[in-house]
Amino acid sequence: MHTLVLLSHSLHVRNFLASGCLERLAEQGHRISLLMPRDLLDEARAAREWIPPDARAMEPYLGGPLKRYAHGWFLDASIVQRRESPTYGHKIRLQRWSFFLQRYWLLRLINWFGNLENLARRIEALMPTRRSAAALVAELAPDLFFYPTLVHDRAEVELLKAARARSIPSVAYVAGWDTLTSKGFFLVPPDYLLAWGEESVGHAVKHHGFSRDQVFSTGAPHLDVYGPEVPAELREVFLSRRGIDPAKRVILFAGTTISYWEDEPLQLRSLSEAVASGELKDCVVWYRPHPRRAYRDVEPLRDLPGVYVDDQVIRQKTTGAASYSTRPEDLLHYRSLMDASEGLITAFSTMIIEAALLGKPSLVVGFGRSDGSHARLIEHSKYEHSDEVVNKTPGVTLCRSLEELKQGVQRIFAGEFAPLAGALRDRAGQIANNLDGRARERIVATLERLAASRGTGQ
Repeated sequence: MHTLVLLSHSLHVRNFLASGCLERLAEQGHRISLLMPRDLLDEARAAREWIPPDARAMEPYLGGPLKRYAHGWFLDASIVQRRESPTYGHKIRLQRWSFFLQRYWLLRLINWFGNLENLARRIEALMPTRRSAAALVAELAPDLFFYPTLVHDRAEVELLKAARARSIPSVAYVAGWDTLTSKGFFLVPPDYLLAWGEESVGHAVKHHGFSRDQVFSTGAPHLDVYGPEVPAELREVFLSRRGIDPAKRVILFAGTTISYWEDEPLQLRSLSEAVASGELKDCVVWYRPHPRRAYRDVEPLRDLPGVYVDDQVIRQKTTGAASYSTRPEDLLHYRSLMDASEGLITAFSTMIIEAALLGKPSLVVGFGRSDGSHARLIEHSKYEHSDEVVNKTPGVTLCRSLEELKQGVQRIFAGEFAPLAGALRDRAGQIANNLDGRARERIVATLERLAASRGTGQ
């Protein structure tokens, strides 16, 4: 099997290169032609990491400025088309930029005459495929085009159209647990879709019109580190190497993005004061900022009493490495950190799922500086993907105030959530098919099966 693979974002590079998933595909004897961002390609080569010998920079094969501008309109059109859902309605209410509001009302007017997403697809179909993308696909003539996707960035569109013109099957991989419920629509839908778990399969059918036999539940390759056979670092060693007393109880605070960044320093300072005053005894709050958070926002928090800022993120920020580490050993850091922690604090991070895979409880922050306005964190619990986790998972608790959050930490340390470990793992298994640590094997096997079906005409 010859597969053309596009990894258009550092998140995808982490998930498929650092996890060893593509290397496993190559070990099966298959040829891989890889495209990825030029800077990440240079970074991987400098670190002597495994990459296919004919890997190329992806930039010459993406759409130009005009297409990127059009795709911005298409994304807004999708948000307007889906505005009745709690998720997209909240996204619209968060907007402050006048150009979006102008687009919004214009698109609302156009929406009176038809479905905006269908219109966007018709316009895209009329736009010519970039010649370099068509030439590359003709040159390589792969059996399959595979690409992880964030849906909204449209990085794959030119290559996908070129593959479709030559009847080459396309397989997309859903990058995150919220991708199918909050990132817009597939401008050019793939032939097949790989999803985390059965809930994501349902989202693909319900929200994007895929048939059930087009979508496969494989699990996430980067979450295989939470499988039973992964040799995590001993807790005592992991903490001692960072100057943390292993006798301390560790609570992991996982940062989030965009609207909620401004709240995190205040929450961390409040927790630091609780540790310093003895309200949270013998405790360390391990802060892992979101990979996209700037170092200037993180640096002042390093001196807070009782707070430890994640050393891996500090290294990435101070060395200029990619937001999502492409180093294989960095994935194991997540597992060791989760093993060392007794529970999780976050405002709707994917790490809720990661904690649950190990039976660890989560406290979801539903308060902040924006309380009393439409931007309240509490509204995020109404997003479809959030509602399914926050309100329907035992061991995941929504905290509406700082006092509730501190009480939740005390309950975790007292072991009150321990009886829910099995239910947390079961729920995580429904969302992310990773309890056995074999997502990479399922992904490789599914790609092989789909490529073989092309040859048999099935």
